[in-house]
Amino acid sequence: MKAKYKFALVSIAISSALLSGCKTGDIATKTAQAPSVETVTLTETKITPYHTFIGRTEAVNDVDIMPRVGGELTAIHFRDGDMVEKGQLLFEIDDRPYRAALAYAKASLQKAKAQLVQTTRDAERVKKLIKDKSISEQQYDDAIAAHAAAIASVEEAKATLVSARLDLEFSSVRAPFSGRVGFSNFRVGDRISKIQLVPLVSITQIDPIRFGFDVDEKLYRRVRSAIDVAHRNDDKLDVDLTLTLSDGSLYPLDGKIYAVGNKIDLETGSIRAEAQFDNPTYALMPGEYGHLTIKLRNKTIDGLLIPSAAVQQDQAGDYVMVVGDDHVVSRRNVELGQTYGVKRAVLTGLAANEKVIVNGLQKVRPGATVKDVELQSEQG
Repeated sequence: MKAKYKFALVSIAISSALLSGCKTGDIATKTAQAPSVETVTLTETKITPYHTFIGRTEAVNDVDIMPRVGGELTAIHFRDGDMVEKGQLLFEIDDRPYRAALAYAKASLQKAKAQLVQTTRDAERVKKLIKDKSISEQQYDDAIAAHAAAIASVEEAKATLVSARLDLEFSSVRAPFSGRVGFSNFRVGDRISKIQLVPLVSITQIDPIRFGFDVDEKLYRRVRSAIDVAHRNDDKLDVDLTLTLSDGSLYPLDGKIYAVGNKIDLETGSIRAEAQFDNPTYALMPGEYGHLTIKLRNKTIDGLLIPSAAVQQDQAGDYVMVVGDDHVVSRRNVELGQTYGVKRAVLTGLAANEKVIVNGLQKVRPGATVKDVELQSEQG
């Protein structure tokens, strides 16, 4: 009986060993026959976070120059599209009527002052005469009223003189700021009206120039500190604001955050912000499309970078293929961040030491067994 029991145990042990050997052999055989793919193992590395925003350049000021006085246009002192300086003479309107009006206003003021002198004397005299009843109360009242009217006439004449001087000054139309003029809507000899609706010309200030962009609500919460630091222009923190233009070229001057909106747009779910760049050579024009990058150069974080070649997309979003320790492929949805050369930062979905497929993706599907050849990962 004991001999039979021992034989049974030995048989079970041998059978188990044979089955185990067969299973291991099956896996090895299956792996050997599986398609070959290239993988990289993710490791944490120091990366400098940054964010890029799409927008367009905007003029600091864009003004339609309207006439303040009317008359015949006698001269134009610029060519369409010229750069002009603040205070530069742009148009001249016939100033002869305004010079005459100024001369008349000066004479009227002198006359009013002379009348005031006379009525002042009369007022002083009647004040003495009324005491001894030498004049009637009516005569007294008339003299005092005439003096008050003379004072008002002087003030009125002064205001008329100021207005006449302004009208003469306004007959010479000057640039309110430095910028680029557009196309003149009038020619020499045209009749100008101060109540017309058509501007003489438009002028745009483009130095400095602004770059307007919208920040998504979720992203704003993530990058708010970087934007606030840039807005404060804190020299202790090394903030980079760079502008990449539509042709891929990098604008040579750094910028700064000029303003951030005070509320989130309910329709777009974003907040408005503006950066500002010096534009001394007028290389930038309003309306240019570009990408603004905000980066804190001295700040680094531990993060994962994944080769862009590993990333696939479908209606569900970005995903990668991960190879497990058992050589079985699984799909992993990921949220990606910024681009660093040929790599993307991983925000969620992957962890360090996981293997992702970078070559041979067309050969596999989730659940498949693969033979992976690991490539050397160059992080950063």
